[in-house]
Amino acid sequence: MRFFLSAILASLLITRAQAFGIPPAQRAQTNKPSTTELSIFGNALKGAFSNDDSLGKQQNAGLKGGPDYTEVTINGKQVKAVVGQKVSQVAASARVKISYSCKKGDCGTCEINMNGRVVKACQGVIPKGKCNIQTYN
Repeated sequence: MRFFLSAILASLLITRAQAFGIPPAQRAQTNKPSTTELSIFGNALKGAFSNDDSLGKQQNAGLKGGPDYTEVTINGKQVKAVVGQKVSQVAASARVKISYSCKKGDCGTCEINMNGRVVKACQGVIPKGKCNIQTYN
């Protein structure tokens, strides 16, 4: 009796599950391409993130002539840097290793020679004109 009830229950579940799905014959005939598009808004957001042509050509924000670049030589490597940029950032972009400890200018671990003067790399900035930096590492 138990087996009989289990078989009936299983056959009912299988037929009910097929009632909610697409039959296999129809599933194979569907040739609509899949898409990730949400159609609930229609074309309302189509151009929301495109560029606005009425604004004209993009300009440097707040920099009339663009940033002021200078040539910097760090341990013989020539790199371009912006005047006023931190020496630590320029050295990192040139892949020159400078040891740091406090990064506040207190300890002196990061001292370098910039244009003949001893400077702390964590506090120093790139001056206007040519700049020659030698590290002590």
